[in-house]
Amino acid sequence: MDVNHIGITVGDIDAAVRFYTSVFNLEVLVPPQTCTRQTAFADRRRDVFGARWGGMRLAHLATPSGAGIELFEFLDPPTTPPEAEFDYWRIGISHICLMVDDFDATLEKLVAAGGRKRSDVHEVVPGTRICYCADPWGVVIEVCSGSYHHILGLRK
Repeated sequence: MDVNHIGITVGDIDAAVRFYTSVFNLEVLVPPQTCTRQTAFADRRRDVFGARWGGMRLAHLATPSGAGIELFEFLDPPTTPPEAEFDYWRIGISHICLMVDDFDATLEKLVAAGGRKRSDVHEVVPGTRICYCADPWGVVIEVCSGSYHHILGLRK
């Protein structure tokens, strides 16, 4: 088993595609497209999102290793920002972690592109650094300079 993709809801899909491709070097597989009750796969989308769903824009991106990032901007009902800044105590996904080759340059690009650092930089094991950040819409992204196995001391 492996992770296929992660879905992220954003407030502006065009800006989000620019952000994720410029900061994390993601590849655009499918550029932003609009999906409504009148377009293909509407029944499937209403089944997934519920009867209230009326429309969205979505795009598909991929990491250099092939993991997918699916971006959503909901139109009906409209996307709204979270009430709390980081609901880490709520059940569900709290953040995503993206492993990068150039840690310092990535943090600089992230901030320059409208994201922000939420935490200080921490060295979790020798040679591996992390920093909790947020994209311009508040999605929490842990930027990491090493693999998950390395962070846990399992060296793979």
